Amino acid sequence: MMEPLNIHSNLYDYRVSFVDDFRTALESLEGELAYVLDWNVYRLYEPAFAGIERKRIFFVDPVEEKKNMYTVLNLISFFQQLGVRKNWRIVCFGGGITQDLTTLASNLFLRNVDWYFFPTTLLSMCDSCIGGKCGINAGAYKNQLGVFYPPKQIFIDTHFIGTLSEADYLNGWGEILKFSLTSDTAFYRELKEESSYIPCERIAYYIHRGLLEKKQIIEADEFESDLRRVLNYGHTFGHALEAYTKHAIAHGTAVIWGIDVANYLAVREGLIEEALYLDVKALIKRAFLKKEIVIADPRAVFDAVRTDKKVRGNTLSFAMLDRESHLIVHPMELDERLYRMFCEYLETTHDYYRA
Repeated sequence: MMEPLNIHSNLYDYRVSFVDDFRTALESLEGELAYVLDWNVYRLYEPAFAGIERKRIFFVDPVEEKKNMYTVLNLISFFQQLGVRKNWRIVCFGGGITQDLTTLASNLFLRNVDWYFFPTTLLSMCDSCIGGKCGINAGAYKNQLGVFYPPKQIFIDTHFIGTLSEADYLNGWGEILKFSLTSDTAFYRELKEESSYIPCERIAYYIHRGLLEKKQIIEADEFESDLRRVLNYGHTFGHALEAYTKHAIAHGTAVIWGIDVANYLAVREGLIEEALYLDVKALIKRAFLKKEIVIADPRAVFDAVRTDKKVRGNTLSFAMLDRESHLIVHPMELDERLYRMFCEYLETTHDYYRA
């Protein structure tokens, strides 16, 4: 069992606990409780929730089309009808979408109600569960609305991972790969030497290791004023790809692809040697991307990058490697030069990821 992690926040400190059985942790929560549950989790583990009154449960359909203010307002209406007050606790089971909805609704309702999180996807376990940041989609654009409001406590039970699809596994591996390239070189070397990624017997170790890396960053820069921007490594073009495909390509796959794009551009900008780019690319091909991501309209992807929150004027604050195991925020103009480099990446990578 992994050691717990204590996270320092300017709002309040909170803890990540690794548990053998989420049912025991669930039963330990006392007081007036309301529940926000991913429908899929409820169906898979229905007996664990049998003792909870149905009127206390708000069910979430965890799809990107539901991650918007309409669902947040529905959740707030549920709180009102149930009679939730400041002394209540909101208990959330699910992945990143359910987490984002719960974060924003719990923060807005009564100017904040305490909430507790049981992440059930690899992505939410290894990354989004800490840091308190949420993002709600506005129209076709991803994560345009949000707040910083962490849970009071997080309980990680890795048994949930046993029910995940390969796509859900990749969602988490994208972030773990990111953290391995952010930290000391030993983490990346361990990842390269792993014998099995999906499934992975050592997944609890990688979750813990990734959270340790993120903990250092968010404690130094909780509200993303500077340092925390490096956590967006791979997300700039990754989010654009998600928008371009209307989320047909999952977040983790998009981030892994976005890391590859960022590394190519870092080579072109003279920040890293081509050998590092190719080394990471080889790991991505061996472990994660088994087929080419075809972009029929590169201009549409590039235009989606313009909506990124890190764009100021026409300048993008781009998280990139500048050497092995070190990221910087590198400003780039969203001009024709960058667009041509992106097109050249697509041309040089054509056919590379085919099985």
